[in-house]
Amino acid sequence: MDTVLHIEHLSKRFGKRRVLKDISFDTYSGEVFGFLGPNGAGKSTTIKIAVGLLFPDEGRITVCGHDLATDFEAALSHVGGIVENPEFYPYLSGLENLRQYAAMHDGITEERIREVVHLVGLDNRIREKVKKYSLGMRQRLGVAQALLHRPRLLILDEPTNGLDPAGIKALRDLLCHLAHNEGVSVLVSSHLMSEMELMCDRIGMIVDGTLQSVQTVNELVSSSAPDHVEYSLHVSDSAAAAEILAEMDGIECTPVDAETLSLLLPTEQADNTLAAVNRALILGGISLFTTTKKENRRLEDVFIELTEKGGDQVG
Repeated sequence: MDTVLHIEHLSKRFGKRRVLKDISFDTYSGEVFGFLGPNGAGKSTTIKIAVGLLFPDEGRITVCGHDLATDFEAALSHVGGIVENPEFYPYLSGLENLRQYAAMHDGITEERIREVVHLVGLDNRIREKVKKYSLGMRQRLGVAQALLHRPRLLILDEPTNGLDPAGIKALRDLLCHLAHNEGVSVLVSSHLMSEMELMCDRIGMIVDGTLQSVQTVNELVSSSAPDHVEYSLHVSDSAAAAEILAEMDGIECTPVDAETLSLLLPTEQADNTLAAVNRALILGGISLFTTTKKENRRLEDVFIELTEKGGDQVG
């Protein structure tokens, strides 16, 4: 994959406070890159620097090989973005808004406008005034506007804020399509862990201005896997089952109700230990009806662990 955005040793201070501390990562064509962190971690500051709204104190950013500091216009010619909420003329139609934006750039044709309108699914509403648009439609119009000049990099800061579930899914599907089918490098920040888990190919986790890791979702979850795994056992007599299992080393069992037992096993060799538990219960005269593993760890679990100290108020 081609490197689209290259961020190298980025640092930023506001007054005496250092809000970004030696941040480095790349994004590639054809991927959705999720940028996660609590409020005040440095997400928005990084994004504003990447789109030219702020300047770093230290470090270097290139977009498609163009240095943002020395070749600003060439670098930004490859960038489309929505930072905070997209702004439009409410008394103009969506189409008229896109034409206004297109007039500020060279080479954007009516055909290209129709193409992005279709891409974001606004064909049937594009001639209506923007003041009649829902928030989700405004977000899609914002993405259309950001795509008009065929950017290689699309940057979206909290694009799902205020959207209903249908709007969130529509935006997620659109961003995945842009990355995987159109070859765009999509950088998106969000607090919705479930959506980021479904949407992103890789994730960068930033806490207190420091980039903690850049990994795929599976790698991130697996690398911080817990030492124990929990099972729920449906048995004929949970109290009697707990007495039998109390003789086994390395496990914790707690009756939840008369027929339910919570079982905590070491992750290492968990399958073998569970088989031994099953044999012990059956030999002890306990009927074992079902064994259910607690839901696997999710991105949200990892996020909470890494950010449990919280952040401050500068984005």
